Amino acid sequence: MKLTCIVFVVVCISCNSTPDRKSDEAAIIKLLEDESHFAAKGDSVQWAKCWIHSNDASFIYTTAEGVQSIKGFKPLAQAISKIEPFELKLKRDNYNYAIGNDIAFVSFDQQDNWDGVDRKTKETRTLQKVNGEWKTLHASVVDVSSFDQTQTASYHMPVNKIPKNPRNGFTNISGLGGMSVGYMDVPGPADFTPFFEGLPENMCSSPHWGYVIDGALKVRYPGGKEETITAGEVFYWPAPHTGVVEKNVKFIDISPDGKFIPVMDHLAKKVAASSK
Repeated sequence: MKLTCIVFVVVCISCNSTPDRKSDEAAIIKLLEDESHFAAKGDSVQWAKCWIHSNDASFIYTTAEGVQSIKGFKPLAQAISKIEPFELKLKRDNYNYAIGNDIAFVSFDQQDNWDGVDRKTKETRTLQKVNGEWKTLHASVVDVSSFDQTQTASYHMPVNKIPKNPRNGFTNISGLGGMSVGYMDVPGPADFTPFFEGLPENMCSSPHWGYVIDGALKVRYPGGKEETITAGEVFYWPAPHTGVVEKNVKFIDISPDGKFIPVMDHLAKKVAASSK
């Protein structure tokens, strides 16, 4: 009789645990969907409801270029508030869960168009249950697309033959082994700063390598640092930065597609808005 009771209790617990787990999994998926779409819409108020408001909250983003991390809810919320709204296209699969009473871990594969670039990521979330609702405590995103070693055929072209982007007026070509190459012929005076408004720190968020053919330009960084690059010099400009041309300048620019294309798309929107 005693053994029968134990078996009965175990069976009952098993019967009840499955619905509870399914309910938790559904709630977690909804949380992930809400968090992503609120961020893409620029709805920082609703996005904030998906997270733990604590200094323990964190976000890590890993690409082939390195690792970016944000520690604490407030810095993370500030970063989210600077996102320019866009229509998010999102697909997730291969979910794996480890769910406890008030803590959970989930991993999944994702495809999206974040920053206007199609990408594939592998992501994890650490979640905590607060007053019966799951909230995000930690998010980790690995952009696996950035590690793809795309084989690009050799390429060469006179700089005056590089096509001009009709949306923003810049002369550049992308997709060369994951890099973009541009020929910039900028008449002065010109200040790029207004066109970067809306990007993080209101500055260009792409690094650049290149060579100044003729003229000169000033590059400014957060904190007031400023440098002038003149004809005959090679350069590397880490992000973020902005640029000012006092007279005229011609230079070759080389930048990673994943960072450069979103900036160019942002500039295109600014150019379109200024022409109205």
